[in-house]
Amino acid sequence: MPMTNIKDRLNNLYNLREKLCDKQKKEMEIEEITNWIVGQLNYLKVLIKNQNVQRSEICIRIDDIICALDVEEEHDEQ
Repeated sequence: MPMTNIKDRLNNLYNLREKLCDKQKKEMEIEEITNWIVGQLNYLKVLIKNQNVQRSEICIRIDDIICALDVEEEHDEQ
C-alpha cells in the first residue's frame, strides 16, 4: 500500500514538473518575442523620423512584423 502511494506521488511530481517546464518555456518564448517586437518598433520609429527613408522600406518593415506575428491582413495593400 505505501509503495503505490509513493509511485502516485512521484508520478504527480513528475507531471507537475513537466507542466512547470512547459510554462517556463512559453514565458521565455513570450519574452523573446516581446523583445523582438520592441526592437522592431524602435527601428520603425527611427525609419519614420528619417525623411530620407522611402515609404516602401517602412512598409517592408511593417510587413515583417505582421509576418512574424502571423497576423492575416484583412484589407488589400494600398
